[in-house]
Amino acid sequence: MTPLNNAYNKKDFFSTKMKWFSIITLSLLFLFGISYFFYFILSPVDSDETKEIQQAWNFYSKDDPETRYNSEYLEKVPQVSKNETFVMETTLTKKLDQASILLKGNHQWIKVRLDQQILYERTGDANTKNPGLSLAVIDLPDNYVGKKLSIEVASPYINFAGIPPKVYIGTASSMVTFIFSKSVPQFLTMIIAILLAVGTLIMAIYIMYKQQRLDLSLIFLSCFALIVGFSAMSEDILSGLLFDPIVHSTLSHLFTVLSALFLISYYALRMERYRRLFGIWCLIQVFLSCLPILYVLFTPEELPEMMQLISIIRVFSTLVTSLACIGEAYHGNRFFVSCTPWIILIAISHCYLFIQSTLGNYASTLNWSTILYMIILLVIVIYSISEHIHAVDQNIREANFLKTKTELLEAHYESLRAHMKEISTLRLDFLDRMTTIQAMLQTSQPEQAENYLNELLDEAQNFELMTSLSGHSLTNLILARYQEIANKQSIEIHFNADLPGTLFVHDDDLTQLLIHILEHSFRESHAIENPLQRKIFLSMRVSDDDFIIHCEHNAHYDTNIFDRGITTELDSQEHFDLMMIKLVTDKYSGKLTQEKDEIFDRVTIQLSRI
Repeated sequence: MTPLNNAYNKKDFFSTKMKWFSIITLSLLFLFGISYFFYFILSPVDSDETKEIQQAWNFYSKDDPETRYNSEYLEKVPQVSKNETFVMETTLTKKLDQASILLKGNHQWIKVRLDQQILYERTGDANTKNPGLSLAVIDLPDNYVGKKLSIEVASPYINFAGIPPKVYIGTASSMVTFIFSKSVPQFLTMIIAILLAVGTLIMAIYIMYKQQRLDLSLIFLSCFALIVGFSAMSEDILSGLLFDPIVHSTLSHLFTVLSALFLISYYALRMERYRRLFGIWCLIQVFLSCLPILYVLFTPEELPEMMQLISIIRVFSTLVTSLACIGEAYHGNRFFVSCTPWIILIAISHCYLFIQSTLGNYASTLNWSTILYMIILLVIVIYSISEHIHAVDQNIREANFLKTKTELLEAHYESLRAHMKEISTLRLDFLDRMTTIQAMLQTSQPEQAENYLNELLDEAQNFELMTSLSGHSLTNLILARYQEIANKQSIEIHFNADLPGTLFVHDDDLTQLLIHILEHSFRESHAIENPLQRKIFLSMRVSDDDFIIHCEHNAHYDTNIFDRGITTELDSQEHFDLMMIKLVTDKYSGKLTQEKDEIFDRVTIQLSRI
């Protein structure tokens, strides 16, 4: 397809390339600057002085010191029961000034020795059973090099028994930088999630104000985003310094439970076909998830012990949710058609994490559950924004279509009103003439009456009625409007519209096509100097499942005003018309072709039934 109206209106290709080159260069500079900035935030210069101690540790049970494990990558010491103490030992060899140790415990009682000197001890008592998520910074003596670091670890929970705590060594100043750098991703995640939560809540309030309708799905999405933001910080290394270990642990577990409940509730509100059945499952899961928490409140049991049961419930929940989402996507729910692949991917990943947690094999320094929730949150928000943009665009299109149709109806109404007035005048004149003929016959003047009657017949044959160009009313309005324009611009125009009363093409799309293709033809035809050469032919027909529009007009590019360089804004107008025609054509999987020579310009549009 040649997108320009003639050879004299071609765009400066070099100028277009320079514009794109400038935009791409500026974008790359932005990306480079942002990447450089975040690189030094996430990896400060002196943070490299703090490293995890990964040299070979010796692991053994305190009750069985003969059986030892020596490894740099051991994630869990085997055959360690709850409340059983295991020991991890290594010799410190790296010399640092004002050295400190950062110790991160995971629901464990910990005692740290340097040779026989106790540096740190955190053990339970009769009133404290839950160790929580602990974090400690321990100063080392100046003569620590060459001494044996021994850490005794015990957990009252089988899930966390045998998991070695994370141990980092560095200077006191670099330790602060290290904690900050490790907290930045979680902090940014929290900020983004909270901003999304506030944004969705504002949108819900706006809808409530404008439409007097409470959108519960946005409320639940806002709550889910807020919980994801708090969850991002609940297992962060910095929050270990801000919260008491028990509070830290409790918040982490509660946010884990609540995030899943809010997410499936949001899914239920977005469903159409299975909303009732899945809503029942959501209520069941809420009850089953809250039951262990209530049990902990009224019994001596601890929440970390009950998380295994909650993980089992969530395994079944991921399967049920996946099936429901697939069913909704199968039945054409647009939200699930777009988001189900991501939902399934996140559900499978969560299912793996829950199974590992249930078996007591899961131990990771990353909060993968929050990362997965953040991914699905971004997917949902991006879809919601695109859906809102599409809805706004659709409303604008409908408003423009109604405005255009109103203008066409008003113009047609004036023509119809004038025509009806003319018919009324002719009716009165006809009655007067019939009275005259009757008088002639009564006075025996048959020859004069016959001549007068023949004169009336000639006038009646020459009388022009308003014609209906097709069976489609909107098409008639548009073509009638352009017929008037053609008369004013001295353009000879021929319409051939063999159309039924209803078309598979939407009215607003048909309006876009006809207006832009006729504007394209009228613009070039009107530019011809000789009015006798201004001709436009438009035909429309429906063939099986295809709707075909063919428009042909005289151009005479060598003798029109384009030949004299009068091309102000015509280039952009032609591009815009053809672009809009192409957009509608692509919407119906159609085909747009343009053929032109020195005399004629032909455009053919073929739309297919979707």
